[in-house]
Amino acid sequence: MAGDTFAIETRSAAETEALAARLACALKGGMLLALAGELGAGKTVFVRGLARGLNMPPDVMVTSPTYVLQHIYRGGRLTLYHIDLYRLLGGAVEFEDSGLHECLDDCQGVVCVEWPERAADLQWPPDRISVQIDHLDPQRRRIAMQATGPNSRGALAALGSWLLALGSKSDIMRR
Repeated sequence: MAGDTFAIETRSAAETEALAARLACALKGGMLLALAGELGAGKTVFVRGLARGLNMPPDVMVTSPTYVLQHIYRGGRLTLYHIDLYRLLGGAVEFEDSGLHECLDDCQGVVCVEWPERAADLQWPPDRISVQIDHLDPQRRRIAMQATGPNSRGALAALGSWLLALGSKSDIMRR
């Protein structure tokens, strides 16, 4: 596995959360994850797993920031910024004007952006992990991840090695 791109099928929300928690163990400060998928695909479940993997305190409750645009979770190994651009209509200009972009400069934070396509004209950091979550049925999800820089490649390579060590090789569909 080159570490650039792979996909895996999860069979429950708990598996999706566990996958993200394991990925979080390999994340470094200053990283961006762009989460795409239809409503209810499991983007917030994925972020909940990241929070767990970053060792957020047990009382941290990860919820969708759809109406408030951003939640910030502190107390773990890194600060977790959870942004939802679903209601963003003005693209990059609105994103910049909102001040949400400032978290991208936090070298002690991990930024998760749901609905990044709502700001497709934004110059996203070049080193990021794009995550596409697709429904296969009410419980199963196909989660495809693509790394676009050295830190993100390292994180996906670490995740892939962990999955292979678990014997989950049949679940990984390499491109």
